[in-house]
Amino acid sequence: MGQEVFEMATISQLLASALGLLLCVQLCRGTEELRLIDGGSRCAGRVEVKHEGQWGTVCSYDFIWDVRGASVVCRQLGCGTVARTSPYTPFGAGAGRIWLQPFFCRGTETALHHCSHYGWGQHYCGHDWDVGVTCSDAVELRLVNGGGPCAGRVEVKLRGQWGTVADNEWDMEDAEVVCQQLGCGSAKSAHAWSRFGKGSGPIHLAVVDCRGDESALWECTIKGWELYNGSHSWDVGVVCQGFVQLVGGDSACSGRVEVRQGRGWATLCKAHVDLNAAHVICKELGCGAALAITGAAHFGAGAGPIWDGGFECAGNESLLSACTRRLPHSQGCTHSSDAGIICSPYTGFRLVNGSTVCAGRVELEARGTWGSLCDAGWDMPDAQVLCHHLGCGFAASVPRRGHFGTGSGPLRQDTFHCSGTESHLGECPATALGTPACSLGHAAAVNCSGGTEPLRLVDGESRCDGRLEVALGGAWGRVLPQQWDDSGASVVCRQLRCGTVQKAYAAPVLQPGSSPLGLSGLQCAGTETHLAQCNATLPSAVPSGHTEEAVVVCSGSRRVRLASGPGRCAGRVEVYVQGAWIHVCEDAWDLWDAAVVCRQLGCGKALAVPGSARYGRGSGPVWLGAGGCSGTEATLWDCPALAPAPGQRGCKQGAGAAAVCSELTVLRLAGSSGCTGRLEVFYNGTWGSVCANGTSPATAAVVCQQLGCGATGRLASAPATTQGSGPAWLAWVQCELGTDSLWHCPSAPWQLQPCDSPGDTHITCDGDPGGTRVTPTPARATGCPDGTACTGAHRSPTAGAGAMAVPTILCIVLGTLLCLALGALAVQAWRAMARHRGPGRTGDTISEAVYEELDYTLTPEYQEVPSGSGSPSEGSAAKLPYYTSDSVEVSSPATAADTPALPRHGPPDGYDDAAAVLHPGEAASPGLSDGDVSEVTVLEAGSRPSLSNLELPGATTDAPASAPRDMGYDDVGVSGPRTSL
Repeated sequence: MGQEVFEMATISQLLASALGLLLCVQLCRGTEELRLIDGGSRCAGRVEVKHEGQWGTVCSYDFIWDVRGASVVCRQLGCGTVARTSPYTPFGAGAGRIWLQPFFCRGTETALHHCSHYGWGQHYCGHDWDVGVTCSDAVELRLVNGGGPCAGRVEVKLRGQWGTVADNEWDMEDAEVVCQQLGCGSAKSAHAWSRFGKGSGPIHLAVVDCRGDESALWECTIKGWELYNGSHSWDVGVVCQGFVQLVGGDSACSGRVEVRQGRGWATLCKAHVDLNAAHVICKELGCGAALAITGAAHFGAGAGPIWDGGFECAGNESLLSACTRRLPHSQGCTHSSDAGIICSPYTGFRLVNGSTVCAGRVELEARGTWGSLCDAGWDMPDAQVLCHHLGCGFAASVPRRGHFGTGSGPLRQDTFHCSGTESHLGECPATALGTPACSLGHAAAVNCSGGTEPLRLVDGESRCDGRLEVALGGAWGRVLPQQWDDSGASVVCRQLRCGTVQKAYAAPVLQPGSSPLGLSGLQCAGTETHLAQCNATLPSAVPSGHTEEAVVVCSGSRRVRLASGPGRCAGRVEVYVQGAWIHVCEDAWDLWDAAVVCRQLGCGKALAVPGSARYGRGSGPVWLGAGGCSGTEATLWDCPALAPAPGQRGCKQGAGAAAVCSELTVLRLAGSSGCTGRLEVFYNGTWGSVCANGTSPATAAVVCQQLGCGATGRLASAPATTQGSGPAWLAWVQCELGTDSLWHCPSAPWQLQPCDSPGDTHITCDGDPGGTRVTPTPARATGCPDGTACTGAHRSPTAGAGAMAVPTILCIVLGTLLCLALGALAVQAWRAMARHRGPGRTGDTISEAVYEELDYTLTPEYQEVPSGSGSPSEGSAAKLPYYTSDSVEVSSPATAADTPALPRHGPPDGYDDAAAVLHPGEAASPGLSDGDVSEVTVLEAGSRPSLSNLELPGATTDAPASAPRDMGYDDVGVSGPRTSL
């Protein structure tokens, strides 16, 4: 009986042990909470953990706490990667309990308390070593005061406040990281010395040193971090190449679309560019609204790679790289289908100082600045376009001599050349270079009729042709083509003041479902003044499956252009008639015909009529009856049409009639490379130089960018032996930073003139023809700006081969012990039942064999398992695996051959539990006094020069708490920072 009682007691003990092991395994999982406080957001601040219902801090020494421990914090909170971490109370010292002192993290743990630590509440450091972490999701980056999202002063947002970056040796590698991080392609130029103005807030980062391949600015070596007081004279800035550019046009706001792909540029297929993407591109380039999407014929075909796919944009993105990439719609594109975009160089128009919003002084916005327009070149066609664009009806009058005041600042000298039927004032050609100075107080003005017409023509070349839409119940609805004819179309043209009807027809629906309401059965006599006077059925829902819509082409849509030339005032003649662009037969074409075209385009006089070999013959429909002008007609269609010769079926000489006008302006740098030399302009058929007197420094950058020679340049001294070979056309060219083209810069009027003593303007650009002197960096998938595949998510760090967290090892060992204990319990129960049946040789033999096995197996090698209670033994600490895998998401993880050692110093006062780590009989060594703490500056000797007048208020810290006594580790020097800049 006594033996059975003993056996039952043994069973109870084993059961209790098993339950204890189960509880221990449960505790291994961890349920503690984590937070960052006093950092301005949930992803930055002092690290605190919640244990036993109470919040407490986490402390550590600088030689132990690094980016690996911080990466565990950021991952646990879902805050991205580590931007910065420090054990020097960067967010202030905490109060109350110190729960954890981690002494080793691999960086792959799922929770901070899974890192090796001395136990909950066991620590050898004080609150002056409370660690803080700033995760990447708490830091923002932007460029300001540069005229667009990809140029300007670099600013960083920390703790909810924007601040600048100061560096007196800011270079291209630093700028490259900023541009790539923002999705703005590679860097064009790097600027210190407050190139984009001085900031007004704090200086957040000081002295930055990047390799150029970091994925974020805060991954670079940064000597000064957080709120510094000092001069903003060293605020840095960058100009990025951007992810997209427009080339082949006469300004930065028009041209063939090219996007950054690896080390070069790739064209986009026109079929893959819609209006939303065009708006984003124009916005990114600092231009106004997207006016048109063109084909390769307008700006020429590109060369090199073609972007494989397109972009899905909502239209409100600030960068094209932020739009969703989409797969190609077809089996590929060729350069004959390259896309081009025409953006307005003006970002806004308005009428001010009038009695209503539809009357007043004309003001334009360009590069973020509003200014009043001079009335020297302002006329009724220009005013008609502006009134229509503002939704103010038609121009009733154009008052002169500053009728609505002159505004503040100088008057803009832009001269528009509108035909009157454009939909947007930005569609009209505009020039400022060589325009005479504006008379004092003569600001442009207009009185519009007010109100908006209840009908419009859309998707055409102008406001006078396209698909007919009418206002129905506060929304625009399409007109179905049943019973639609020229009578109804003539009323539309009359009401819109677009002349007479040229064509009325039904066209296939472009966007099914875009207009839920429609108007059908529209019948007009043709004499009505308004479409509302015609008979029609009541507006109703557009029937599903309808395939056609009414289209109108009015005579006011007729236009002329010069294509495939060096500028808008030279090229092959093309006319837009009856809804299509056609070429002109050159058989009867002469200088008098060209004179009418040049006058109609506002391009001065006709200088030449080159043959089709000059600008190409063109393809498509041909106008055979062109020619026969006297030279005095206002438009080309006012000339008498020539009857074709008997039996003539086509052009003998080809459909390539052309014209060269006197207002053709071309720009070049006369030198050895095309990007350095004397500035010359072609005007009135002659090359001439530009006098250096009065030329602004910003003119150099505008010229270099327009020539594709980089984003920056400088005015250079004229060589003593160099003189212009012809007349000087211009002087006092006053371009401003951000101007998209030399032709939009004000200057003295065009005239032949000698230059004063400074001589001609010479410019040296910082780039080479067709590119800039920028070393491309390897593509990265984070910003996905180079055509590589994007996943949209950061890669989680993974452990190296064979690496396993210490808590995981502990749980495995304890689980194994639990299984063995349960097995022993089962054997004990089986043996008890066997004894009740009586002694048996078989049972004794089996039980003895089992117990013999248990005696061997249940001897754990505790020296292989680090203790979690507070004091690792000398042997156990040496057994901790040190993780050095490169796959952890850190900037530059520290590596060592062994586990970080603890310093040989006695415990600080007030830490009675520190004696638990001492070996029996070991003598305590002297503690570390305050005088042992060395002063360390943030700017280390031999790194980069320090900045003057920068201070870090309250940067000094108290001496660190002493560490445990000697446990056989090597000495490690401990120092605290008394930071000053």
